[in-house]
Amino acid sequence: MSASDVKRREERAELLRRFEGAMEWPMLFLALMMIPLLGVPLAIDVDSATSLALEGVSYVIWAIFAVELSIRTVLAEHRLRYLLKYWYDVAIVVVGFPLVAGGIARSARIARLLRLLRLLPFVALIWASTRSMMKHRGLQWIVLAGIAVVFAGAAGVWAFEDEQGGGLNDYGTTLWWAMETVTTVGYGDNVPVTPEGRGVAVFLMLIGIAFFSWVTANIAAFLVEFGGGGARGVTTHDLMTKLEELESEIKALRAERPEAGGAAVETATDDVRGREPAAD
Repeated sequence: MSASDVKRREERAELLRRFEGAMEWPMLFLALMMIPLLGVPLAIDVDSATSLALEGVSYVIWAIFAVELSIRTVLAEHRLRYLLKYWYDVAIVVVGFPLVAGGIARSARIARLLRLLRLLPFVALIWASTRSMMKHRGLQWIVLAGIAVVFAGAAGVWAFEDEQGGGLNDYGTTLWWAMETVTTVGYGDNVPVTPEGRGVAVFLMLIGIAFFSWVTANIAAFLVEFGGGGARGVTTHDLMTKLEELESEIKALRAERPEAGGAAVETATDDVRGREPAAD
């Protein structure tokens, strides 16, 4: 592989990284928007005009996801591997395709289940983004994502459990049950009876355990930091930053004294180690 090919691959990878970084927050916001757009018709009965408007907006968002995924795939070097890595984005585009959605929905129950099926990839995307944000302590977004998952989970369980004999026959009751479940303090007064509903219940339990574990860890970290008077240890980022500064200084020394580059590097190395240069 020639040097120009290597440079072209590096530029392409950098362009993909920048595009993903620029689109991360807008796409997460659109995914959060899809929760009420797809969940409201599951929770309450809406007239045909409102339903049509909600569908129109959801398909506009679907088109944005399709274009965004297409651009990322074109920029990716190993496209199949990239699509497998971001399977939930692929699911959003495939499941939300208008012809698929319009062709399958023949009854009210099938339409409700299809709407729930379209909702699930967005929940997966929100969860993946939340895991990434946990590393950066994006508290407000994590809380918002958690609330969205609870509302979506309630809509999903209601879609499966309505008139099934488990007591979850309206969205208000199901939302209350979802809050009980995600906080792992369920009273047992209403329970899902279908396999699908129980599957959503397990998912909500896992979300609740992960969320409150994260909250507990952040409270502990805050108390440690507060108790330490604001002091903190040296992080890997600090070490890497210092290393980059030292490398810049060494390059500057080489540029100033090219005829004695080895001596300059040796002197800089001795300074870094905190001892005087060896005498000739």
